[in-house]
Amino acid sequence: MPDGDIDLSDGAINLNDGLARLGKDAFLARLHGEAPLFRQSNGNWVASRFDDVRAILLDHARFSSAGMEGQLRMPLLNDDPPRHALLRGLLAKAFTPAAMEGMRPAITQLAHGLVADIPTGVEVDIVGALTTPLPVTVIAGMMGVTADRHGDFKRWSNVIVQLTYEQLDAGHTASLLELQGYFAGLAAERRLAPGEDLVSALTKAREHSDALNDEQVVGFCMLLMLAGNETTTNLLGNLLNRLADAPEAWAALRADPARIDGAIEESLRIDSPAQLLLRKATQDATVCGRTIRAGENVVVYLAASNRDPARWQGAEAFEAGREIGRHLAFGHGVHSCIGAPLARIEARAAMEALVARFSTVRRGAAPGERVPGELFFGFRDLSLIFD
Repeated sequence: MPDGDIDLSDGAINLNDGLARLGKDAFLARLHGEAPLFRQSNGNWVASRFDDVRAILLDHARFSSAGMEGQLRMPLLNDDPPRHALLRGLLAKAFTPAAMEGMRPAITQLAHGLVADIPTGVEVDIVGALTTPLPVTVIAGMMGVTADRHGDFKRWSNVIVQLTYEQLDAGHTASLLELQGYFAGLAAERRLAPGEDLVSALTKAREHSDALNDEQVVGFCMLLMLAGNETTTNLLGNLLNRLADAPEAWAALRADPARIDGAIEESLRIDSPAQLLLRKATQDATVCGRTIRAGENVVVYLAASNRDPARWQGAEAFEAGREIGRHLAFGHGVHSCIGAPLARIEARAAMEALVARFSTVRRGAAPGERVPGELFFGFRDLSLIFD
């Protein structure tokens, strides 16, 4: 086999191998052309076509979230209906369109304040300056967490991300015990003196006839912490990374900020912050003309489905003006991301502030460092220059 080539026959390769050897664009193109459903060397199936991925996400009866094994289990993510609907309802009031719109002015003010502190004409790590502090401040505020713990929030979130590609060790265990202890203490405080924050709402919530116990409240807090900052951080970093190579797109956004929403959706499509989801077949199912047996795992490859050439012409290209709303970056069906409207509001606020202040964005000398692993797609740091 030529150097750099890959074998996509069943059992020959895993996602990480293909991505490392071919690069993302070429590997996804090979999947769509040759193996829209293939079996990895670890035995897991990988579904990459838009229609197949959407169908699997809609069919929670045959493709379960509850049966997946992992180092961490979280409510909602690892629950199927009807329990999933009950648990999602506990958060629903905080994430209604009206509630999100009510937060927009404060988020806009926060974004403009962070952008005002970005120096002009010199390299800045935009992850540290904007794409991390914006969503961390917002979700921590929703949970009633004080500003002095925002740094811990991000540190703990990073540990959870690390557990998607590293084995649990003593350092991870210590950090997990620390964050669990903090959230358990916060829950105890809110039970005694509830406020208007999400943690207070969780301590008052009931599953069936019983109040959520501390372990369940801590699980929800971990989910909110992780989803509340990782998605927006990765979305904004990915979008700014694309715009640094597209000065005409930046100019178009400055000339007409109404185009920002389209740029955000295109970034979500082409650089999905969450690259994949995992499901377990509960019964035999036919996908792409092949049989997935009950008990087998399926990688629902969002990153590939959002670049399906049968769905988008020139799917590998970033085009800020594409049609909005057809991608699967936030999932689909009952497990669609409850915080998607918040992520969009945060991203729009940040981009409005940036294009209002800066005429151009370009790359710094330091290369950006990607988040490791195959689950999340974003930047640990990204050096940019704003003029």
